[in-house]
Amino acid sequence: MNQEGQTGTRSHMPLHALWEQEKGGILPEQVSEVFQKIRQKKYLIHMLPNGVSAALCGDGLSALGARPLMAVAPEEMEEIVPQVDGCVVNLGQLNQEKIRAARLAMECAATKEKPLVVDPVGCGASIFRLQAVQELMKIPWKGIIKGNRSEIYSIQQGKLTKEGIDSFKKHRLTDQLRPGSVYFITGEPDCILWEGGGVVISHESPIQQNIVGSGCLAGAVTGACSSAVYEIHGVDGEWMKLAAASASLGMAFVLEYARRKKGYGEVKTALLDGLCLLSETCFLDWLKVKANSSMKGV
Repeated sequence: MNQEGQTGTRSHMPLHALWEQEKGGILPEQVSEVFQKIRQKKYLIHMLPNGVSAALCGDGLSALGARPLMAVAPEEMEEIVPQVDGCVVNLGQLNQEKIRAARLAMECAATKEKPLVVDPVGCGASIFRLQAVQELMKIPWKGIIKGNRSEIYSIQQGKLTKEGIDSFKKHRLTDQLRPGSVYFITGEPDCILWEGGGVVISHESPIQQNIVGSGCLAGAVTGACSSAVYEIHGVDGEWMKLAAASASLGMAFVLEYARRKKGYGEVKTALLDGLCLLSETCFLDWLKVKANSSMKGV
């Protein structure tokens, strides 16, 4: 995939196609409804956390109006997951105990038909991480894989990138998708891939600080969106595409909101403040402007 939205041999829709109803697009009101639903219903989201980013993700879910739960013990997973509205498995800071917890959480989410988001943090950094993620991907679960280009490349190719948790190179992705999964590929631009199509969502200028955990935060937001869309639209699988698009657009708004700040602490706080606004009319107005400008080819 390049900046024009190419992945392998498949062409993906530009942003304007996301809004075109005759092509199965969605309305800005539908995206706004997702975040209003999160605040109204206060979904309980279980996130198997990464210790580096757990606090930011918990704060982010709370800022959206959701309720975070971050159990880590493998012994709890089969008891906790059935109680929650959605599940996010963040695979950062992997060890054998966390792999066991992730497996149990993913298997339980699949059995209980809970919305599931998997974030393969830094899976191309080491053989241990890559092999663990490859084994977890064999579990028969359906949901969203949220990762940057480097991480998705490692999943598709089975190769190390040794970029840590970052994505610096323009890795060329393929059309290969894991069955039952929608890919939410973060970066500049974001790209959402599903069986038979995809959409590219561009961002404004990046924020002025590289905030540790911001990628994990996007995964947490995706988990909350998944719970809302799952309740609104049922279990037919379409919820994954809308949930990923809603999370991408929500984070695009938040990053644009935080872009005006300069200091590290200011930017980090602005990310949380921006999340609070996603259920407000200002976000819907922003979506409408973005939809209108993209339809005009701006």
